[in-house]
Amino acid sequence: QPKQQTALDVLMQKDCKYLLYGGAMAGGKSYLLRWAAFTFSVYTAQETGIRGIPIGIFSEDYPTLKDRQISRITREFPDYLGTLKETKEEGFGFFINEKYGGGRILLRNLDDPGKYMSSEFAAIFVDELTRNSEQTFMDLRNRLRYPGVEAVKFMGASNPVRIGQGWVRKYMIDKAAYDAR
Repeated sequence: QPKQQTALDVLMQKDCKYLLYGGAMAGGKSYLLRWAAFTFSVYTAQETGIRGIPIGIFSEDYPTLKDRQISRITREFPDYLGTLKETKEEGFGFFINEKYGGGRILLRNLDDPGKYMSSEFAAIFVDELTRNSEQTFMDLRNRLRYPGVEAVKFMGASNPVRIGQGWVRKYMIDKAAYDAR
């Protein structure tokens, strides 16, 4: 869809670190997150030469992660792009074919954000951002780093009203407390 393409174009600009993609139900938000994660991985490998970067797609709990992301990756991502699997070292994710940079789209739930305290991600994508607390957002921001990747990205997709509506507006729309772009 044109709005999805515009959002992806903005996200891929070097000066865009944070992006919120909002809208009504069935607006293609989860779809955009999946394909933005893949696009960012391939682009970063081509631009920096860094292969195998970790990218996180997060959802508030496992059932929603399964419904919104895992089941869709199974249907949407052709086999030649990579493999959806679970590894002992990195958990569940979509492991992109080496031909496309070997990135890892790691599929995570936010039932306990503290379990990611020592993790590093070159990009973080959160499905239904407003379903999470402000503290969860702050915790994830601290995980947004990866050696050699200067243009790290954070993208949230969300419906306009949920428990986190206030803090999402404060940081992502009003740009309070830090420069959200």
